[in-house]
Amino acid sequence: MNRLGFYIENTTVQFLRDAISEVKPPTILIHAQDRGLLREIRTTLSPNSFVVGRLFVDLAEQTAWLDSPDPAAAGRSFAERILGYDFGLATEQANGRLLIDAWMSLNECLPGPGTFPGGQPDATWQRRAAAYDQFQVAFRETLMRSGVEALAFNFAAGNFSKAEDYTRWFPRTLATYVYLGFHEYGWPTLEPTPITATGALLYRPCMTGIRQQYGDRHRAIISEAGLARMYKYPNDPAGDVGWLYPPDSVPQASYWNSLQWYNSELLLDNSYVLGCCLFQVGHAGRWETFRHLGLNNNLQPITIIPNIATLNQAEPPPPPSPPTATTDLATLQRQIRELVTALETAQHQLAGYTTQVAGLQTDLSALSVAAQEAALLPGRVTGLQARLEQQRLRVTAMETSGQISTAQAEALRGRIADLRRRVDAVQPAAQQAALLDSAVRQVQSQMPPLSDGVQVARQLAPQVDSLLAEARRLASDANATAPVRQPAGMEDVRDEPMRGLAGRPLPPSLAEHMPVPPPVGSGDGYPTRPLSDITQIIVHQTNTRDDTTPERLAEMDAARGM
Repeated sequence: MNRLGFYIENTTVQFLRDAISEVKPPTILIHAQDRGLLREIRTTLSPNSFVVGRLFVDLAEQTAWLDSPDPAAAGRSFAERILGYDFGLATEQANGRLLIDAWMSLNECLPGPGTFPGGQPDATWQRRAAAYDQFQVAFRETLMRSGVEALAFNFAAGNFSKAEDYTRWFPRTLATYVYLGFHEYGWPTLEPTPITATGALLYRPCMTGIRQQYGDRHRAIISEAGLARMYKYPNDPAGDVGWLYPPDSVPQASYWNSLQWYNSELLLDNSYVLGCCLFQVGHAGRWETFRHLGLNNNLQPITIIPNIATLNQAEPPPPPSPPTATTDLATLQRQIRELVTALETAQHQLAGYTTQVAGLQTDLSALSVAAQEAALLPGRVTGLQARLEQQRLRVTAMETSGQISTAQAEALRGRIADLRRRVDAVQPAAQQAALLDSAVRQVQSQMPPLSDGVQVARQLAPQVDSLLAEARRLASDANATAPVRQPAGMEDVRDEPMRGLAGRPLPPSLAEHMPVPPPVGSGDGYPTRPLSDITQIIVHQTNTRDDTTPERLAEMDAARGM
């Protein structure tokens, strides 16, 4: 099965229609500008594709909408603009279905909460997040009055990495929307490796938390996915370039391995993930290094699309085999405790690493200012030496001209000489301090890998948090009291002291010593035995429920090692 779809900006790219027909992409995001192609998709090329329409709006206009006094009105206005666009394209149908199934509203309009120190967004961000929630709801409500759906979110990759980033800030959007969009990129692979920075599969912990709160309401679409060098090197002058960026291109085989891995992971969430949209299959000029059609940098055919088509012939992966059951509860509990401890350690290490690097960056910034000042010290000391020499010459001139006496001149020259000795003594320390500037610069040059590590740590943190929560639930379940079940061979046989149940003979020792309960209501107690006949005494609590059997108490004691 295939969950790899297309992001199409330029509908005139050669071989695009062939690619759509060959792959039958599960999801397509298209810049809505080609009614003819949309009709072909719906009627012949790929009738069952879920198509998302995008009407491009630049970031400045999006921000202005969020900063407006009535963001809900801005949302309604944008929806009406879509409904009126191109003579009713949004409501046009073919083959019994809308040409475009859902429209996205804003694109990458807010940075994530994790981009702020301590994960605490400032007041401006919080105001815009609240405005976005209002905008989204009004946008969808307006579209739905014409029977048109909407796609929420579509934030930049890696920015919103935890479920609470959505549930805390956008509750009204989650309560009303069905389709949720995510952007996921990595470099130089999508799958995690020691050299990779990736936002792939961050949708999973987010959707897990959203589904825990809202049930099976939502469907996820990865509206942008692929390899983007900027995800690992956000400050590199190359900017936002893709897998075919000539100075640092990714081999096609490596990219295909990433896509196969990503597809297999998406299929594990087949119940709620509709698919992803590879950026870009119909590429515009600015995004040529992201292309999936035509020739690569060596003028060889790009074979990604034919490879994707083969996934449609593959059988869906079988569900994972259930883990082998173990009857050793104590061993299972120990293994779960070890897992919880390991995940807690990882959680603390990730948080500590991020905090330490942030602290180091702050200290380096402050030290850099001091180092720049220190670099000026030798020059300032030299300047003081020159000024003192000027003053010495001036005193001599004043003595020669008779402005001051010889005694006064000698006194002044003595003071100047004393100051000169003190300034000269400072010069070695000033030169040593000046070395701090080059040392700080050297340390700063080593910071980018640490900063990349912080980005990776922030991506891993929500996944570790999710795993730790699940491990703690397992620990709680493993320590819970199991349902009472009478073990074989432990039936109460006192009603038939000589033969037992089903005519089964009792061991002689049991037949001789098993006390027979007195008749109900007789008022007599159980028979007693001489102390010498008692070989074992079992003591259990008496403040138990009436339906708790002695056998169950014994089982619990045994499980605790008693």
